[in-house]
Amino acid sequence: MSSPRLILPSDVELAGQDSRLLSVLNKQGRYFRVRRGIYTEASGWEALDPASQYGLRAAAFQLTTKQQPVFCHASAALLWGLWILGKPEKLHVLTEERDGGRSRGDIARHIGLLNQGVVQCGPFLLTDKLTTSVQLITRLKFEQAVAVCDSSLRTPRHAAGGNIFTPTGTADPFHEPSWKNDEPQGPALLKSELMSAAEDLPSRSARNRAVAVIEFASGLSGSLGESFSRVRMAQLGFSTPELQHKFVLRDGNNAFVDFWFKEARRAGEFDGREKYLRHDWGGGTSTQDRIIEEKIREDHIRAQGVGFVRWTWAEMMNLDRFERLLRQAGIPQK
Repeated sequence: MSSPRLILPSDVELAGQDSRLLSVLNKQGRYFRVRRGIYTEASGWEALDPASQYGLRAAAFQLTTKQQPVFCHASAALLWGLWILGKPEKLHVLTEERDGGRSRGDIARHIGLLNQGVVQCGPFLLTDKLTTSVQLITRLKFEQAVAVCDSSLRTPRHAAGGNIFTPTGTADPFHEPSWKNDEPQGPALLKSELMSAAEDLPSRSARNRAVAVIEFASGLSGSLGESFSRVRMAQLGFSTPELQHKFVLRDGNNAFVDFWFKEARRAGEFDGREKYLRHDWGGGTSTQDRIIEEKIREDHIRAQGVGFVRWTWAEMMNLDRFERLLRQAGIPQK
């Protein structure tokens, strides 16, 4: 689905009409004001998901700047498909001006270099995957930083497709990137790359924090919820699980579980809604059929003398509840 067209006063004037018509249409509910002086059709705006609305806001902001902005932090993370909690409210951009680093309105400015570690994605400039990951790792809470790092290390399920990142000035400006990504985009980073970048951080505390996150991170994590779950398990002192453990089913097919506790012969699974609703999960079958297939898969694994414990986002985010759930399932604590 392509984004709705942004409309400026100059567009209306070129059509021989008074630009004040935009304000009138906005008051009538027919147009939506994306940014001061920039509008789009209300019906088109309302049809967009939150991530795509955010992307249209970024495009509108870009039209108001003399120099093309470089998006960074959480804004760049959306284009890279890195796992961040929720959608950012502000647009995050780089600035080289020490006195221009203040956040104003919905724009958060961060000090950085505009000529290093920058790539192009369609009409947008943004910090590269390594720079974006390190920026977030050093500023987010530990569990959120781990999720970002996990996703930066993860190899995309699909080698082709998705967003296209190129050196600045070489991208097709008409390529419309997606701000809503179900999986990380671009080649996976290496831990050695992240460690090298961490060594260049300006303060010891930032370096120590980044190293702790990178050492804990794993490219085998399958989702934001799985990353959070793993941090919660460590905080509660549970045994470190093996990620994406393989089982061979009766029909000869392979099945992987999110977490495997070998000592207890227990498989753990994070049940996020996106697992069942994602369009490319389950080969395009209906949600009902996916759930049935998941039940059959679990039964085949249980037949091998394996116990199962499942949890939801709400259960995992409540530490007391999550600890009780895992202990009752027989997961050993250190």
